[in-house]
Amino acid sequence: MNKLDTKTRQKQILDASLNLIKEGGIQNLTMKRISQKVGISEQAIYRHYRSKQDILCTIINHFNSHFESVFESVKKIAVIEERMQAFIDGHLNYFQANPATAAVIFSEEIFQYDSVLAKKVNKLVERRIEVITKFVRAAQSEGKFKPELKADDIAYIFLGSLRFLVTTWRLGGFKYDIRVKGKSIKSTLLQLIN
Repeated sequence: MNKLDTKTRQKQILDASLNLIKEGGIQNLTMKRISQKVGISEQAIYRHYRSKQDILCTIINHFNSHFESVFESVKKIAVIEERMQAFIDGHLNYFQANPATAAVIFSEEIFQYDSVLAKKVNKLVERRIEVITKFVRAAQSEGKFKPELKADDIAYIFLGSLRFLVTTWRLGGFKYDIRVKGKSIKSTLLQLIN
């Protein structure tokens, strides 16, 4: 099997995993169900991924790679409010296009029993807090945001709002465009800190 075939098979396994999660949550993700969706043996899956945890780590890594590319692109935006909006939009666009990823990133049940996944997601969250805090401090130094507010508190409020929005969207069956509700929340948050 050449490299392209391996990558194609790995993508099939990841896509099947995400579809299973979207259909029935994390508890729906088993090697047996993945093998049935992809049309390969369970043994064949283990040639590409060591475990279900390995598959979930790969999904988290993909999301994190996307985040880092969003961060790099928005750093170039000079107007701080536009930078914050683009940062939030980058995340909401990703979730709209990849709804099952929300079930992985915001799934507390898998992380409380799996320290590897918990550490991975915690690192991801800490990085977002760091980035938003930097954005807020830059805006405060430019006189754009209220200087008396703690920058890291604002970061937690932004991330908490985003998390709650994505979680309610996921629990509601992904029935609406999350970017529409996100636009309203984004605007309100920016008004509160200006």
